[in-house]
Amino acid sequence: MNTFKETPIVLLTIKEILPYFFRYFWAMQKFILFIFLMASPALLVAQSKKEKNEKAKTEEIDKPNISIDLDAEDTLTDVDLKVKKNTFYGEKTKRRWTVTEVQGRNQIEDFYTLKEAVEVDAYAPIVYVYDHDKRQIVNAKTRAGLIEDVLHGPYKRLINDIVVEEGMYFHGVKHERWLSLTRDQMLTDKEHYSKGWYRDSEITYYDAEKTKVKEVIPIQYGKKEGTYYYFYENGRVAVRGYYEFDKKVGVWTEYYNNTTRVIAKREIQFAPDPYQKHFRTYIRKESDRFANVLYESPKIK
Repeated sequence: MNTFKETPIVLLTIKEILPYFFRYFWAMQKFILFIFLMASPALLVAQSKKEKNEKAKTEEIDKPNISIDLDAEDTLTDVDLKVKKNTFYGEKTKRRWTVTEVQGRNQIEDFYTLKEAVEVDAYAPIVYVYDHDKRQIVNAKTRAGLIEDVLHGPYKRLINDIVVEEGMYFHGVKHERWLSLTRDQMLTDKEHYSKGWYRDSEITYYDAEKTKVKEVIPIQYGKKEGTYYYFYENGRVAVRGYYEFDKKVGVWTEYYNNTTRVIAKREIQFAPDPYQKHFRTYIRKESDRFANVLYESPKIK
């Protein structure tokens, strides 16, 4: 006798299965969405911590090293930041003033002199020094040996506290730019010097070392302008005259090469100014080396 009962097989159609399938599908979607929402805060916190750690590492790498090594040796040379007072062209000077009256106006000269006596340029036509007795600036009496109180550095001349002239001196001679102004501060003249001579002057020498001056042709702004000099090899003046607008003007003088005193050999008269085109040059005077007059033009009597 068969004791087992056969279980009946239930067959469902697709229409009957679909409702169950959709219910299961929507239930799974809700479950997955729930899990995602629950896990999102934790993921965000972890991401934030990761970014902070990476940023900290980057900052640590980029941070400059500002630590000080106290045992390191200083390789920089010390710089003297102190400005040397009253020192010009590397030489120490003393500031001075002169006060005079000019046409009822107060004139002040503000200048500097070298503290030490120095040798000056033997060829310089004028060497400016300070005379203590006269209390004024004068031309040095000699060029030989050491000379004291030689002007060196800035110079200003004031009329009633208004600057009317200013420039620089170098060992008693004019140097660099010199300006002349009116009391209304209108510029009337500007000259450029190089150790006593006009900056653009044509200077020739007897020797290759350029220690013995032979000839000085004054040049200003491309034209012959100023005092002309021709020297003997021993340094004494042979010829002296004046140029104005490329023209010889006034009296030109030739000198003997006399070692005891200066004696004029010949004086030649040129036009008083460069605008007299029809002026005839003539010899004013001639003398021998003992200063005896040999000839004198009747035009000067």
